[in-house]
Amino acid sequence: AVIYHDNRESTYGSVYIATAGEMRMLSQRLAKTSSLALQGNPAAFKQLRDSHSQFASNLDRLTKGGELADTSVPPSPDSVQPQLQTLTKTWSATDKDATQMIDMESYLVSLSKDVFSITDKNSQMLDLAEQVAALKLQTGASARDIAAANQMVMLTQRIAKNASALLVGDEISPQIPFQMGKDTNTFRDLLKALIQGSDTLRTSATTDLETKANLSQLETSFKEYQDAVNGILGSMQRLIVAKQAGSKIFRDSEELLDATDKLAQAYQKGIGERAVYGLTL
Repeated sequence: AVIYHDNRESTYGSVYIATAGEMRMLSQRLAKTSSLALQGNPAAFKQLRDSHSQFASNLDRLTKGGELADTSVPPSPDSVQPQLQTLTKTWSATDKDATQMIDMESYLVSLSKDVFSITDKNSQMLDLAEQVAALKLQTGASARDIAAANQMVMLTQRIAKNASALLVGDEISPQIPFQMGKDTNTFRDLLKALIQGSDTLRTSATTDLETKANLSQLETSFKEYQDAVNGILGSMQRLIVAKQAGSKIFRDSEELLDATDKLAQAYQKGIGERAVYGLTL
């Protein structure tokens, strides 16, 4: 009876230790995949969902008992309850943040697509804007017209730079969406002013056929550019929440790892003590 009991307890202990080891790995995979998910990577979101679900399931079964590694185990022994409670408290923050990120998947994936659309169109926008600026200079346009064309050249790069910053940063500075919206509106106004003329900006309507053709192409490309920017700005509040959640998962990952380490050590200590007790018997 003693041997049977000892073998059974040893089996449970081995399962507990293996599960705690898996949770150590999951704590770090959650951090890695949350960083990739912030860039709108669909594959990273799948890993994030799987890691979150597995960690939560493991913790629940260590606490209440259940099926782990094809073995039905009872709730963890009293000796590891302090470490288990600490891990549960630490996990609650990561659980909340991971759930928030998973809920924001569609917005982060859309952000990635919109940023790609902007960067993909950027070289064409830059080329057309530079051609307009060069033609304005060649045709002897006014200083106002030339300045407006050169400002559009600069704006194509600043809009693309700020769009890219939304993907790579851990947090979104309030200045970035504000500047993107402002730059997009300024580009639209300058483009219209060069095509039709503007008393406010003191520009003349373009009459040179080649310049008009380039401005027309630029206007067509800008519509897609503007749609992508509007898509980003329309989801900005949700994106800020998702960025904050992803950053917290990464920052809290070491504390989560430390809590799972201590739980694994407590299980190992318990097995060692039972082994000594069995030998004594």
